[in-house]
Amino acid sequence: MFLQKCKLALTRAKTSLRQNFRFATLDFLFIVAYIGLFGRLFGPENSSVGMIFTILMGASMLRDMTATPLRHLMLQSAVLVLMAAAACAVTALGPWLALPVNLVALVLILYAFTYEYMDHLYFPYILSYLFLIFLAPVPPSGLPKRMLAMLAGAVSIVLYQLVMGRRRVARTARQCLGDILQEADTCLECLLAGAGTPDAPQKVRENLFALSQTVYQRRHRVLGVTDAGFAMVDAGRDLEQLILQLYALQGPIGDDRRAVLRQIQARLRLFDRYLQRQVNTLPPLADPPVAAPQLRALWQTAAAVQADLVRMADPAHRRCRRTALGLRVQLKAALGASQVRVVYALRVGLLLALCTLAVQLLGLPHGKWLVFTVASVSLPYADDIPRKARQRLLATLAGGAVGALLFSLLPSAGARTAVMMLSGYLTFYFGSYVGTFGCSTVGALGGAVIAGVTDPWAVGGMLAVRLAYVLLGIAISLLCCRVLWPYDRERATRQLGEKYAYTAELLQRMCQSGSSDSQLYYTLVLKAYLMEEKLLQNAGAAGWADLDPKLEASRQKVRAARLPRQLEVCMQPQAV
Repeated sequence: MFLQKCKLALTRAKTSLRQNFRFATLDFLFIVAYIGLFGRLFGPENSSVGMIFTILMGASMLRDMTATPLRHLMLQSAVLVLMAAAACAVTALGPWLALPVNLVALVLILYAFTYEYMDHLYFPYILSYLFLIFLAPVPPSGLPKRMLAMLAGAVSIVLYQLVMGRRRVARTARQCLGDILQEADTCLECLLAGAGTPDAPQKVRENLFALSQTVYQRRHRVLGVTDAGFAMVDAGRDLEQLILQLYALQGPIGDDRRAVLRQIQARLRLFDRYLQRQVNTLPPLADPPVAAPQLRALWQTAAAVQADLVRMADPAHRRCRRTALGLRVQLKAALGASQVRVVYALRVGLLLALCTLAVQLLGLPHGKWLVFTVASVSLPYADDIPRKARQRLLATLAGGAVGALLFSLLPSAGARTAVMMLSGYLTFYFGSYVGTFGCSTVGALGGAVIAGVTDPWAVGGMLAVRLAYVLLGIAISLLCCRVLWPYDRERATRQLGEKYAYTAELLQRMCQSGSSDSQLYYTLVLKAYLMEEKLLQNAGAAGWADLDPKLEASRQKVRAARLPRQLEVCMQPQAV
């Protein structure tokens, strides 16, 4: 068994090396060059700030900022300058005076970058803020240059997005819509071959979720989806409807029906070629050749998909139409509080502020390791904390053992620096938290002993200190997040499920009333998909097999909630 695990680990390592070598090497060289240039521009006291921005640049790719770069530049600048000012105040003021400043800054950062139904971004920002306090503090006299450095970092984040994510929306549309088209083609092939229909609607839903994430992130404002974004969502929804219509197709496949299905299949394949830029126009779609209701419905849905694809590719539809809703409603939509975010921000913000206060009052050497552990282990759902705690402890033991051995054998500062750089480079090849944090532990231990500690017992003692802080941080997080102030996945899922049901009901009422604001409609549709995705993720993490059927009623309401649309655009050839 042990040999099999070793062979499996070796195989995974070879695969990771082969797949990631080029990207990992180029990215590592970029990081080294960026940190060096940053230190030259803003002084050695800001070199580690450059390291912070290499972390934030990579983490920012979880979001798409390319649609509104100026808005995101202003947001990033405001957040980063706030972090610099608060960190300077925390280090310059006395511990008790710094406590409220630290608490407010932590709560604001945590709330801003924690999301109810999307991947969180809080950790790299909290980690960067704690770095500014414990690893790169500056006196008030150095704050102006630090703020300039933070503004340069904000520019770097947005430029990194524009370079690395410039084709993200096109790739997402081609991949997700292409996958749904392939599912529809497979379904048609099975029908034509008399083999029934493959039942894999969840794959279609997953692609709809990915499309919704992309369009939602590219909003110009809270109620500000572009017409091209409308079309992308409609294309995915109409393709899902076409597949469901194929599932529901009844009766034998005669010659007339077979001919119509072949025409629809040919048109879907043309759609895929259009998405892949292999053709630049879509010829007009004639009237359906048969009068059978089911086949006419299929034909009309295919026409709707064609209209969606043409609108999606038309540069004229990249504009964002104004909402008809009043300012009060828009502000309510923008400022609506989330209980998950509020509870997490207050709980962890207070916990980190008190831990920082304790480190300052007691003058704990290397006390930053305690604060970093609390920040890492304190997750939004209390259910996830034990698993994360085990991973951090295992990574500390593994990385610490390797680091202690290497640094005991390599007494020179140059050799230890090389080991630290190598450990940083190897993090690119690990997909798990244990692997990446194990490498980080080697680097952190090296940073603690780089000054010239050569005694193996002293190196081992440093490892023991780090391990003690990690254990203490885990104990504090477990006590506060699971005992004193718990907020578990079941509670969050129940609240999100109620919100999902309300959103589906609201969509249904809007469409039945006949007068709907398009921005509000599409925003609710996007949120419905994001909520469903998060609910299914929570169910998978907790092993709740019975949740999916409970969502079906609301899912059907979202599917049926349609605004009337004109399809004349598909009756004329259009160019990309």
